[in-house]
Amino acid sequence: MSFNYKNKFKAIISVIGASEIDKEIEDKTIEIGRLIAKNHYAVACGGLSGVMEAICKGAKEEGGFTIGIIPHTEKSLANKYVDLVIPCPFSQARNIVVVLTGDVCLAISGKAGTLSEICFAWIYDKPIVALSSVEGWSSKIANQKLDNRRNDMIYGVSTPLETINKINELLK
Repeated sequence: MSFNYKNKFKAIISVIGASEIDKEIEDKTIEIGRLIAKNHYAVACGGLSGVMEAICKGAKEEGGFTIGIIPHTEKSLANKYVDLVIPCPFSQARNIVVVLTGDVCLAISGKAGTLSEICFAWIYDKPIVALSSVEGWSSKIANQKLDNRRNDMIYGVSTPLETINKINELLK
């Protein structure tokens, strides 16, 4: 018997972003997490701190389901808001797993690791939404194409409400 997540959730949203964030990014990310859960999506992320913890916290506040794909063998290292911990101790290679787990990829802030995940999402043809109202790679790359292999772009959004509206539009 296999588990079909679509019986429980409409889709999984891979959320990528900075492991160190300020209060503004934290507040926006928590609100996005709430909206993701309210819209019956699950969250997949790197399972640690910063954006990853804030998105999981927001999702859990609305009864959502969270998946943390952590770069360690010890499951206890995931943040306290992760429901399902998947150990993937392969350094940055876990970034591919985070991206491939979701049906849409959402970038919030971020440094080089986030940029690598954006590139993997582009290569693997995942729709990408980027929060443009915060510092980091999500704002630098919003509303652009990485190259000509795809017809779409990285969709820039500036508020939590715009974020969930774009995700809903992409998943129709």
